[in-house]
Amino acid sequence: MGQLTASIAHEVNQPIATARNNAASALRFLSRSPPDLAEVREALHCVVSDVDRAGNVIGGIRKLIAKTPAPRDDCFDINEAIREMIVLTRGEALRNGVSVQMQMEGLPLIQGDRVQLQQVVLNLILNAVEAMSSVDGARRELSISTERMGADEVLVAVRDSGPGIDPEHLERVFDSFYTTKPSGIGLGLSICRSIIDAHGGRLWAAANEPRGAAFQFTLPAEN
Repeated sequence: MGQLTASIAHEVNQPIATARNNAASALRFLSRSPPDLAEVREALHCVVSDVDRAGNVIGGIRKLIAKTPAPRDDCFDINEAIREMIVLTRGEALRNGVSVQMQMEGLPLIQGDRVQLQQVVLNLILNAVEAMSSVDGARRELSISTERMGADEVLVAVRDSGPGIDPEHLERVFDSFYTTKPSGIGLGLSICRSIIDAHGGRLWAAANEPRGAAFQFTLPAEN
């Protein structure tokens, strides 16, 4: 129960924080003279989307805890799913002075749980942005790429120019409750690996060149 509670707290915190920011924006737009109703409407639509995403995250965690197999009847474009997460995190990247580069190949469709896989991408992006927030005097660059691996796999990579990871900790970062963040819980990457494993893929960390960290995962692809 303790691990489940910590998991939900960690994973739901992100959409709740985004919902709060969007609600605050709506209040600011309402206080204008005259009120900017178009902006208010857009901000409230974002709040609804954020709350729905929080609910989907909880549902996804329940499936993981129950070891429910990832659904195989949902085929989708992984590139499109990743682009949605890039749009969602654009504000956070801008606030931290991070430039985002994308390099995406045309890929076959993926079968699985779109929400869970987007949660993995979201977690990796926000982790990278947070890691680079401590970098001073150097460019903060986030690179997200996709490519086909052989005939039946795709590869997704999220690379940053942050301080990197101690080589001795490259595997430990996926352990439950292991974290190097002062306020971290140490469950995000553990959950990410569980999601990728459940989809028949593999998630690992490596050093990025010339600096930073690279998180990459593979997924089976439709032929």
